[in-house]
Amino acid sequence: MKGISHGKKLSLKNLTILQPCEQNQWFWDEVNMSGLTPLLASGYENISHGFVCAMSDRWHEETNNFHLPVGEMTITLDDVACLLGISITGRLLPDRELTREEGLEMMQVDLLFTAEATAKEMIKQGAAHVSFGVLKKHYKELLNMCNQLLEPDTHEEQDERAQVKLACIKAFLLLLLGWTIFFRQEQQKH
Repeated sequence: MKGISHGKKLSLKNLTILQPCEQNQWFWDEVNMSGLTPLLASGYENISHGFVCAMSDRWHEETNNFHLPVGEMTITLDDVACLLGISITGRLLPDRELTREEGLEMMQVDLLFTAEATAKEMIKQGAAHVSFGVLKKHYKELLNMCNQLLEPDTHEEQDERAQVKLACIKAFLLLLLGWTIFFRQEQQKH
């Protein structure tokens, strides 16, 4: 059985999400404050299909435990924090599924999607979701906008620039989480 390789971590250069250069302090200060920076260096190169199947066969949803020959085992938030190197305090997601209206508003206000692009993605996804590919493309557009924005002259331009930067950071963090939790595993299946 092929084991899990702890040797190859995800490096910045291997991450397929375009990142600003280190001189963009506005970006990295916020990303570092998020507590998610360790995800940039996490990840496993190889995951054994046999191991995953064996563990999924032993998972019991009623108790949220693995039933192993040596006893029960539970994955705790402490385990997640240790494995991924991220903080486990605070809330990340709401306790319920987002409504379509909440999803529309979040995409438009927090990520600066246009109303048309948001509606199109909601129809395509069938719920208050955005696909990894669409989010990645939008993030690249936001990053390009940040790089092209000149020093603002007026208060309105300062506000616009701050909004674009914040949306860019939020999109990056969503991509980083999505990459860590979902996308890497999808790539490893193929």
